[in-house]
Amino acid sequence: MKQTPTRGGDQPLILSDKQGFDRRWFAPNLKAVYVPSRYEQVEEYVASALSEFGHDVKIASGRHCYENFVYNDSTRAIIDMSAINQAGFDAERNAYFVDAGCENWSAYRVLLNRYGKTLPAGSCYSVGAGGHISGGGYGLLSRLHGLTVDHLSAVDIVTWDAALGQAKLRHVSEHSGSQEERDLFWALRGAGCGNFGVIVRYYFAKLPDAPDYATQWSFAWDWDKIDQKTFDRLLDLYAEICAGMPNTDFSLLKLNHVSNGQIGLLVQFAALPGVSFQQHCQQVDARVRALEKRFAAIAPAAALQQPMGGHPGWMHTTHSHLNPQHLTYLEALQTVNGSGPNQFGKYKSAYMNKAFPSCQKHQIYTWLHHQPEGMDKDALKQSLLQVDSYGGVINEYSSASTPVPQRSSIMKLQYQTYWNNDSLPGQRHGGSSREQAQAHLDWINGFYLSVYADYGGTPNPQNDKDGVVDGCYYNYPDCDLGTHENGKIDQAMELYFQENYRRAPRNLVQVKQQWDPQNYFRHAQSIPVK
Repeated sequence: MKQTPTRGGDQPLILSDKQGFDRRWFAPNLKAVYVPSRYEQVEEYVASALSEFGHDVKIASGRHCYENFVYNDSTRAIIDMSAINQAGFDAERNAYFVDAGCENWSAYRVLLNRYGKTLPAGSCYSVGAGGHISGGGYGLLSRLHGLTVDHLSAVDIVTWDAALGQAKLRHVSEHSGSQEERDLFWALRGAGCGNFGVIVRYYFAKLPDAPDYATQWSFAWDWDKIDQKTFDRLLDLYAEICAGMPNTDFSLLKLNHVSNGQIGLLVQFAALPGVSFQQHCQQVDARVRALEKRFAAIAPAAALQQPMGGHPGWMHTTHSHLNPQHLTYLEALQTVNGSGPNQFGKYKSAYMNKAFPSCQKHQIYTWLHHQPEGMDKDALKQSLLQVDSYGGVINEYSSASTPVPQRSSIMKLQYQTYWNNDSLPGQRHGGSSREQAQAHLDWINGFYLSVYADYGGTPNPQNDKDGVVDGCYYNYPDCDLGTHENGKIDQAMELYFQENYRRAPRNLVQVKQQWDPQNYFRHAQSIPVK
């Protein structure tokens, strides 16, 4: 009998192989995990996996996935890129590189400590580069430096020729010799997540200098002092601030469910190269005092009573009541780590070009106070709508420069809900566990549908005559938007990619047809072949 590579070579699969970083998802029928540890093994393992398991092969790097794209009932084999995990400088390519299995924290430390450089990528430690960068790569320095894919200069990827039964490692860039490879490189800058092949390495001809330090300032408002009118004014002011803040600044507004007791705000002020620590502190102090004054005119701030979770970003209590905290850049990254514990979770997203309309503010306030019948009073304590500042340098690029079309938004929203139980992975939940999960899903789905009711239940810019909403983020996937299984995949893809999906001259469906016509690289929301 042919021996299939498993984790550790001769070692049998273990339970942990079948689950990623979301306890909702499990692969009960997994037969093999291919773990290339050397660059030259990737071609071999891709060919072996696809030849033996066909369309039932999935790809993982950091194992984070909001939906069951990797871990599901149909998955029989996984190509796990976690052992291809270096970052550095490739002298032959004359470019910095990050391997697909390299996690955010490792990439940040190597690029900073060796070269003084950084990526404008996410804050969650354990997210793997493989999916994070190819979906856009957005983080706390994106307003200053753009999305991570805006800096991407080349990609090494293993593609599959099904007709020949052959896997091939390719180096693709804007300078590739064929138009097909140039189109593939374009598609990998925002829509590469499990759609076209197995990404091995990302290259960056230039990267931003890492700040020496950053200042973080966080505080909260007690829910019992916020009525609908006060809430509306806070949202109006926050949108105004997002539209006009300096590109060095980034903010997270955490609109927690009322059972949490508070809502919170985190602002990070990054130092520009060449600015002394004293100058930076003076600049930050002036901006903090100005913001304090504007917010105090609406509602009194309070000390943060407990850490506030959510992806991305984590808000901690600090020793200094309402005062900003000056940190080295690596300390700042550590402080806003958003990975947290592995729980059950559900997420939804939206981009906004303008401030919240009155109807949206009303629905947000209502649903953050909604207590589903039969649910424990603290069950939604971790559930929230997180509103990130967006724009800045991101908006200096055209909507067609990468597959990510949202280049005029000022805010990026992520709806989140979390829960847990005491069961082992893969156990079929019954009774109260199933009811608990459904209650959380009903809450977040009802919340989302109500906020975007005027546009058909999603932030669909085609249904928005006022230009407020601008679709959804592919790296925050949401299967409720539409999947291959329910036949509504076009609906989801239009929200993620808009014109770049299939209407623009260069579009993702054409690239998929060129590079994976038999649809080997697929999941519930993968780019369709037709």
